[in-house]
Order: sequence, then structure tokens, then C-alpha cells
Amino acid sequence: MTPFERNVRARIYTLLAGGARRVDAAVLTAGFGWDTDEVTSALQSLAEEHRIALTEDGEVWMAHPFSGIPTPYRAVIGDRSWNANCAWDALAILSLLGDGEARGPGGLVWTVTGGTVSPEGLIHLLVPARLFWEDIGFT
Repeated sequence: MTPFERNVRARIYTLLAGGARRVDAAVLTAGFGWDTDEVTSALQSLAEEHRIALTEDGEVWMAHPFSGIPTPYRAVIGDRSWNANCAWDALAILSLLGDGEARGPGGLVWTVTGGTVSPEGLIHLLVPARLFWEDIGFT
């Protein structure tokens, strides 16, 4: 990863943690004076290195644990919320940002207080971690 790619990646995480709902080359260049073509190239490189995943339109789809697109999984702290790729990622967002709720489809809710998850339960990963990038959208 080049220093510029590292800066682009850091900006992606700053935007998503700050609540951005859409991140692409245009959003990343705003206020930084970066060249859009250079940012687009950096995004492609980061995706090829499996550091992020992009949609076909070049938007940031996944910057684990954050999702740049709406999903059935959310991390919620007070009146703020973030898209997550799965239940595991929703819990990871809470570990990064603070106590709250990880919500999933069908009304599933895991509450995190002081680093403790309640109710206790299982999150079943259907795919072994070594195979995640074979189909990251399914995983």
C-alpha cells in the first residue's frame, strides 16, 4: 500500500465512522484537493488488495467492519447508526465506537454494555475466514 493509498483508506474510515452514507472518489476528493483520477486508482488498488470492496459504480461497499451501502445489519449508539456487513461487523463497530446495539434481520438485537454482549448468543459464519474473499458479498 502506498502512502497515498493509506491516506485514502484512512479518509474512508474517517468518513464512515463519522456517519457518511456514501463514499466514492468525489466524496473523498472534496476538501482535500486530491485528483479524482488518483483517488479512483487508489480505490481500485485497495480493492485489488482486499483492503476494501467497491460496488460496480466505484462506491465503497465494504471497509470492514463498515458497509457503505444499506444492509439489514446496523450498529446503533443513541441516535446514531452505521451500516454493517453482518452481525459480526455490527458488533465490531460497537467495539470501535462505544456501547450500543447491534441489530440484525428479524428483530435480532445484541446489546453491548461495557464490552459485554447481552443476550449471549451465537453468530454462525457459514464460510471459513480463509474463503471470505471468494465471495465477500455472501460471506
